[in-house]
Amino acid sequence: MTDPLDHLSSKEKQAAVNMALAGGMDPAEVFRAVTRNVYGATNRRKLIVQWGKRMKLEASEALRIAQNAGLIPTTHAPRQK
Repeated sequence: MTDPLDHLSSKEKQAAVNMALAGGMDPAEVFRAVTRNVYGATNRRKLIVQWGKRMKLEASEALRIAQNAGLIPTTHAPRQK
């Protein structure tokens, strides 16, 4: 799994997250940007957990946000409304 933003240092990645959140982006939008052109659920999950840590999110919370945004699949069947 390669982070599409590997060319940035850790400090630059943290600064990018801080600027995105300060600019009004929510975590789901940050995850969407980071996982663009990343294929495979496992690769996406790993990136979401890594970038979620930069946003001070627990892994489970980051994954929940990503699932709700439709960025990673869920093993549960859709709920009947």
